Amino acid sequence: SCARKSEHQVASRYCCPTRQPFRKRQSYCHCKLAAPLTRLLGLVTRMVPQTTGSLSGVATRHSGTPILQGLRQAGKVRCSSSSSGSLARSGRSLAAAWTSSRAGLLRPCLLPAAASRRSLAAAAVAAPAAAEPAKMFSKEAHGFELVQQQFVREYDSHVLMYKHKKTGAELISVVNSDENKTFGAVFRTPVSDSTGIPHILEHSVLCGSRKYPIKEPFVELMKGSLNTFLNAFTYPDRTCYPVASTNAQDFYNLVDVYLDAVLHPRCVSDKRTFEQEGWHLELDKPSDLLTYKGVVFNEMKGVYSSPDSMFYRVVQQALFPDNSYSHDSGGDPEVIPQLTFEQFQDFHARYYHPSNGRFWFYGDDDATKRLQILDAFLSEFDARPVDSEVETQPLLPEPRTVTAHYAAGEAEEGSDGKAYASLNWVLTQEPLDVETELALGFLDYLLLGTPA
Repeated sequence: SCARKSEHQVASRYCCPTRQPFRKRQSYCHCKLAAPLTRLLGLVTRMVPQTTGSLSGVATRHSGTPILQGLRQAGKVRCSSSSSGSLARSGRSLAAAWTSSRAGLLRPCLLPAAASRRSLAAAAVAAPAAAEPAKMFSKEAHGFELVQQQFVREYDSHVLMYKHKKTGAELISVVNSDENKTFGAVFRTPVSDSTGIPHILEHSVLCGSRKYPIKEPFVELMKGSLNTFLNAFTYPDRTCYPVASTNAQDFYNLVDVYLDAVLHPRCVSDKRTFEQEGWHLELDKPSDLLTYKGVVFNEMKGVYSSPDSMFYRVVQQALFPDNSYSHDSGGDPEVIPQLTFEQFQDFHARYYHPSNGRFWFYGDDDATKRLQILDAFLSEFDARPVDSEVETQPLLPEPRTVTAHYAAGEAEEGSDGKAYASLNWVLTQEPLDVETELALGFLDYLLLGTPA
């Protein structure tokens, strides 16, 4: 079963197998994303307006970015190339910067007042404009129109934002000389309960599709592909499907499998896949009692047996009681059996639509061929409105205390038992600008991210 990943804020996620843990300071280990996925984070923050996100995640793993250069020039940052990389919250992918919700930051204590935060952000000065090399890209091709283009000098990359004319789907296409080509599809998937629909769907769509009607194409790709990265993630507000490979033909094959999986999965017409990945009743022999089983159900039983998991779940729900983050997108084992197959089908039909999708390409492959591959799938759909916005959390008028309980071993003699304590804030009701998010992440690291 897969292992749940989480952060010290609302951007927790659930991942499929093959994770490599690191950053033990956090409540759950993050996976090592392929380097291009992390690098994309810095590129996207320069391209995408801050219209829907206030989650932290805009620092890049590169000491030469304009933001860090500006902070250094202002005397606010003193760090070497090796230490500045730690400013980035590990595992934060392109999707974190692009489709994060408007719920506000969740950060630990000891943060400065709003005025001082703004003054810190204002201290960052702009870096000199990058000199863009002359290079022409298609302004219209294969159903896409070019909306914005920018050259990012730090990564020697041309960053292109396209919009699909028929469906409204957005694409970020990063063109450079990196042979490790990456692709990703992201859908915003807010929840209204803790039945774990997006998590179960993340597992299920990779269990066969219209074009690849085999039981587990994901497993076959793991065994036979030349991929350098292959996975899927479920966050509280979005679901991501990234792949990467250095071999062009293998890369295009991975893209084809993943696009067919998310847009035409077999699971929406096969209840057995839903029962296998979600939940079902099982009986080993006639004298036994019926028991609940299922890949996600069993996984989440393990998650909910972890005190750290329970602790951060309570914190998230206490800070965001009025929006999607008050529920567990991964699924609560006590609630998962309430999910019906009809609800499962409806969730896919509602949110897994190109009009609710964001896509990206990165690497040295042909920029126009990317548009051709993606349009072959998107052109089957028509644009439609998708209500997937996550409402902002109103700031609480006064502090409050929340107490919850978790399973623990016997208390030692003479002790009062085991306990966790935390002090938290929702910092803002509206999206933050890039510099303020970076400053808060840097402050968090200084205060709580080192042994000192």
